[in-house]
Amino acid sequence: MTTLPKEKIEHQPMFICGAVHRLFRNRATTLLSKQKLMTLEMSRALVAVQENQPLSQQQLADIVQNERSATKRMVDNLEERGYLTTSKSATNKKLKMLNLTKLGEDELKKVKSTITDIEKEVFECLSKEEYEEFLRLIRIIGAHNLG
Repeated sequence: MTTLPKEKIEHQPMFICGAVHRLFRNRATTLLSKQKLMTLEMSRALVAVQENQPLSQQQLADIVQNERSATKRMVDNLEERGYLTTSKSATNKKLKMLNLTKLGEDELKKVKSTITDIEKEVFECLSKEEYEEFLRLIRIIGAHNLG
């Protein structure tokens, strides 16, 4: 098996994207943990519920691209913390419907503030125009590949 020289790997777009994403995740995980807030995964789930409520547990798993069993554990944890309420669907009693609580909304505001601060740090090397162009391009790539 042939390996690429290190300088080639470091300049590949997906390598750079992965490295920046790991940097973001590590900073977010550390800060959220220090603030005794939720995990990054939990915050992604709450944002999905907030934007789509009421939302079924299966829809949440699809949105956050997580397995059903992991999503169920996370939903149970979020419900125990008082961030979500669950109820049965009116049309299908097998579906668990999720709604954000006031406490969940309040905690999500704190998490979003922390994440915004981290994103500002990560992107501070770009001008406003470069940042807007980055967002435009990454959204095109996402729309093309993620649907």
